[in-house]
Amino acid sequence: MAFIIEIDILDLFKQLYFYLRDLIRWFLENTLFRANQRLSEQFADPIILLCGLTALLLMIEFISSVKKILLAIVIIGWTMLIVSMILAILM
Repeated sequence: MAFIIEIDILDLFKQLYFYLRDLIRWFLENTLFRANQRLSEQFADPIILLCGLTALLLMIEFISSVKKILLAIVIIGWTMLIVSMILAILM
């Protein structure tokens, strides 16, 4: 069952890739490369590859930012807990 789910997910990513590539190719054919439409086929794959890598980079940056914020929250939480325990013992 897990193998079937993996195949479905891979097929979904493959279909998404082809859809985005065709969309970029159409956009390039109708805007930048209207005079020479063969160039749109040449540049569509590198553009979609760079878009995917950029999205991956942005996700990694976002996750590392979230990790820093979470670390700060945990440090503040433990500090407040220890201070409140010490104050409770002293009073």
